[in-house]
Amino acid sequence: MKVREEDEGVEAQETAGPPKAREAADAAKAPETAGPAKVREAAGPAKVRETADAAKVRATAGPAKVREAADAVRIGRSRRPWAALVLLGVPVLAALLGPWVAGGEPSAEGALPSQPPGAGHPLGTDVLGRDVLWLVLHGGASVLGSALAALAVGMAAGVPLGLLAAGPRRGLDETVMRGLDLLLAFPGLLVLMTLAATGHRDRYWLVAVAGVLQVPAVARLVRGAALAPGSRTVVEALRMQGRGWAYIHLRHLARELAAPLATDAGGRFSVVLYLLASANFLGLGLPASSPDWAVLIERNSDALFTQPAAVLVPAGLLTALCVGGNLLVDRTLARARRGR
Repeated sequence: MKVREEDEGVEAQETAGPPKAREAADAAKAPETAGPAKVREAAGPAKVRETADAAKVRATAGPAKVREAADAVRIGRSRRPWAALVLLGVPVLAALLGPWVAGGEPSAEGALPSQPPGAGHPLGTDVLGRDVLWLVLHGGASVLGSALAALAVGMAAGVPLGLLAAGPRRGLDETVMRGLDLLLAFPGLLVLMTLAATGHRDRYWLVAVAGVLQVPAVARLVRGAALAPGSRTVVEALRMQGRGWAYIHLRHLARELAAPLATDAGGRFSVVLYLLASANFLGLGLPASSPDWAVLIERNSDALFTQPAAVLVPAGLLTALCVGGNLLVDRTLARARRGR
């Protein structure tokens, strides 16, 4: 009897077990299937509203920030040309018109050295008793002329060498660039000092050597711009069309190199001006009696506290010439890019 009861109990569990197991499995699956739907129903609209609100905030705040940035850029651009023109115009006008405005050298009789500004001497006198205003008006021509001449020498020699190195002959490229790298390794001021020590202290030697020292940097810039992927593709296409060297280099590459060369010229003018001013400051180029601005700074540096105008005025003109030239070049190139 007990065996039959146990067998019947086992059969009852076997018949009743699967439905209960299925019910338990269904109960376990129910949260997995229904839970996400309920969560999406409860939390989805809120999240959608939050993302929509965030999008609206970005949509409303974005244009305002863009307008503010554009206004700031326009304000900066509207002010920058005037600042560049003023900074560059003052020393340039002083260099070009100064000799005619100042006239002949005033008499130094009775003038004491290193006197502060006063009657008859608006900027005082220098260490030799000369009128500082007359010296400043006559000293800008040598500064501007020497810097422009040295820059022209560097450009005239560097651009053809860069185009020659960018040609199809790799052996010629290596020869030109390795020779320019050797020249680039020499410090410019040390070369000028060596030149002065050998007796070549003339102004023309100083300008020529300062220009030659700029050739490696200019040639490397021209070579890199001419070997750019976009430029090389057009050059190869023009060669396949049968275009000559003059057409490719003087028409296509000249347009491509105009903007990089203008930018480099603006910065290189400051480098040349610094190099020449340093040489004149050390007494390597011009005589000590020259009215050159760099020479004035060197001659009157000992009297800086007793007669600051003799140092600060020429130093300010040199600084304005460097900064104004760079700002004007940047402004011109930015306007050209916007016009394209």
